[in-house]
Amino acid sequence: MERLEKYYNQIKNSPVFYGMNDEELRGLLECFNARIRRYEKDEMIIRQGDMIANIYLILDGEVNIEKDSYWGRRIIISRLSRNDNLALSFVGSKDVESSVDAIAIKDTLVLVLSYEKCTSMCQNACTRHKVLINNLFQILSKENIELIQKIENVSQKTIRDKLLTYLSNEAQKRHSNSFDIHFNRQDLADYLNVDR
Repeated sequence: MERLEKYYNQIKNSPVFYGMNDEELRGLLECFNARIRRYEKDEMIIRQGDMIANIYLILDGEVNIEKDSYWGRRIIISRLSRNDNLALSFVGSKDVESSVDAIAIKDTLVLVLSYEKCTSMCQNACTRHKVLINNLFQILSKENIELIQKIENVSQKTIRDKLLTYLSNEAQKRHSNSFDIHFNRQDLADYLNVDR
C-alpha cells in the first residue's frame, strides 16, 4: 500500500470515506485492493460501450463526461474534479454499458475501487462497509440532483434562458453571486447543448 500512502490525505478527505477513522480507512483500502491510476491529458478513462466494474475517485485533475450525438456533435454532460467519482451510476446497473466517455482534460489521478468489493459485506461484517455504502448512496443522491439541474438548464427554449438558468443554479450551488465558470466558451456551449 506504499503508493496509496503518498495520497492518503487526499483519499481520507473524500466524501466516499466520510465518517471513517484512519484504522477503518486503511483496513478498507487494503480489503478492496485499492489502487492508484494516472491518466494523461486527453486520455480516455471510460469509453462508450465499456462495461464498468470499478468506482473511480478523482484525487487530482479534471474529467469531462461527454457523449457524441448521432450527428457527431460533442455534448458535455458534466465536468468532474477532485473528490468527485466516475461511473457510480453505471457500475451499479448490471449488464448496462457506459453510454458516455470520461476523458481527462488535464493530467488526472484516480483511486480505483472494485464495485463488487465496495458493496459486498466482508466475512467480518465490519461497520466500515456500512458507512461506505451509506456514503455511496448520498453521493448518488447528489449526482441525481445535479442531473436534474442539468436537465433544467438544457430544457430552456432559448440560449439566453439556458445560460441564465445555468448561472442561477451555479450561484445557488456556490452561495454567491460572484464565481468562476470552469468552462471555456466552447465547453460551456457544449454543456448547454447550443451553438457558440
